[in-house]
Amino acid sequence: MKKVALITGVSSGIGKALMEKMLIKNYFIIGTTRKQQKLKHSANQYFITLDLTDTESIENAINLIKSKFDNIDILINNAGIGSDHIPSLTEVENFKIRFETHIFGLYFFTESLISLIPQKGKIINISSKLSSFNLIDKLSPSIFTPTKTAYILSKVTVNLYTKILAHKLKDKKIKVLSIHPGWVKTKLSKTNQQAPMLVEVSAQKIYKIIES
Repeated sequence: MKKVALITGVSSGIGKALMEKMLIKNYFIIGTTRKQQKLKHSANQYFITLDLTDTESIENAINLIKSKFDNIDILINNAGIGSDHIPSLTEVENFKIRFETHIFGLYFFTESLISLIPQKGKIINISSKLSSFNLIDKLSPSIFTPTKTAYILSKVTVNLYTKILAHKLKDKKIKVLSIHPGWVKTKLSKTNQQAPMLVEVSAQKIYKIIES
């Protein structure tokens, strides 16, 4: 019987590469995309619209998932927003959207699906090494723009939530991890387009951790 993996943010980047990797490894994939796209369901994958900044979108996605699936073996919270300033948003809006996506949306989406995750299931949160307390002092002070700071703070909170969740679910033997995917060449931000690592390499590394 195929294991079921739910991956958020599969339209491009790491999420898409990880989905393709896990399909090859015989997983059934539930994939989410922020905007409604013409992605076709198949015998091995099912697509759902999910905007983590929109409460109604989260609720609709959760209700649909629960109506279609009895269990989720692995939940991979991959959907996110990069650390570059979004010109169309104000400074406050840039700050807010990162917390809405990386914390509020991730939290309520995850908490609502825990009942579907069986014993020895897994929850993987994609984080960033920029959220490491040990790294902060080594970074140039110029890096801490409001938007970059918002990104880092939101990922610090993801890591803390991961610790809380791991402790809360230890009796159920659900493994909860935060993973730094590497500096990966994606369209998530202009900065990431300069990165040396291909998404396929990152996906392979994440998959090895998932299977370990």
